[in-house]
Amino acid sequence: MGYQIIPVTNTNVTPNVLGISYKSATGIFHPIYVSMDQALENLKTLLLTRVGERYGYPEYGTFLLNAIFEPNIAEIKDDIKDLIVPKISNFLPYINIQDIKIVTAEDDPTLNYNIQITITFSVAEFHTKSLTIAAKENGMLEVTTN
Repeated sequence: MGYQIIPVTNTNVTPNVLGISYKSATGIFHPIYVSMDQALENLKTLLLTRVGERYGYPEYGTFLLNAIFEPNIAEIKDDIKDLIVPKISNFLPYINIQDIKIVTAEDDPTLNYNIQITITFSVAEFHTKSLTIAAKENGMLEVTTN
């Protein structure tokens, strides 16, 4: 027996995955017209994809999600930088990393997260944006941009 596809006629519902809304007036996905916005989305995708997770690209991604939930050791900051910098250089060579700031709960006891990673970058030296990935003890991950 085959499946029957029933079209959804309720247009008031907006799909929401990981806090990102995908419904637009022209279709399901919001088109991106600005290079900086596309670079930001590409960076988020690269950093939050585990190595081996993307079909056809076994080397694409990072082990960042594994590292940020590891026990907090003194070398964690260097390990995280070593995990992400070569991957960004390889898969997103148009992104120029200006700064990577990693703050742990040991550095700042008032921090609401166990670890907070802020990557400041530019594309073609025009504009600068920051991407912050913060992880809590309970496994929650928060991604914000400036």
